[in-house]
Amino acid sequence: MIHAAMTSKDLPAFGLAGRIQAPNSQPRSIALVGLGEGGAAIARGVARESLANVEVHVLAKSAVGGDAIAAIKAGGGDLQRDLTGADMIFIVARPGDDVGLATVVSSIAHSRNHPVTALYVVPPEVSADEDATLKTLRSAVEMLVVVTDESYVPAMIAALGP
Repeated sequence: MIHAAMTSKDLPAFGLAGRIQAPNSQPRSIALVGLGEGGAAIARGVARESLANVEVHVLAKSAVGGDAIAAIKAGGGDLQRDLTGADMIFIVARPGDDVGLATVVSSIAHSRNHPVTALYVVPPEVSADEDATLKTLRSAVEMLVVVTDESYVPAMIAALGP
């Protein structure tokens, strides 16, 4: 229910906060951030597919000694620009990945009122019990999608894009 004191100028253009404020006919820009070794491998696979309007970043903190700033710089490209310019932002990771930078990605996205979705790829042979990776992702994002097959990630990104 909308409070009576709100006016139409207070509401987002399409009535829902976080919703993309453009017609569906407009191509969507997507930022995909691979965290940890497993998420990085999946993100690199998506990058090789050269999907239109998709910017891929790989942030493997362990590769640069745990320094968040160095990890972001080593990821290539301009993470701040790509995240603030994207219509949709996704994080991808696997069990055991160091996803400590998920909060950094979310912080950048939230500065522009963009929600973040995490894609957590848990192969069927791995226990789906809650682990540290899952707990960190759950606390850092607005939506968490758990899948068993990493081929879901590029298929979903392609379907959401242009």
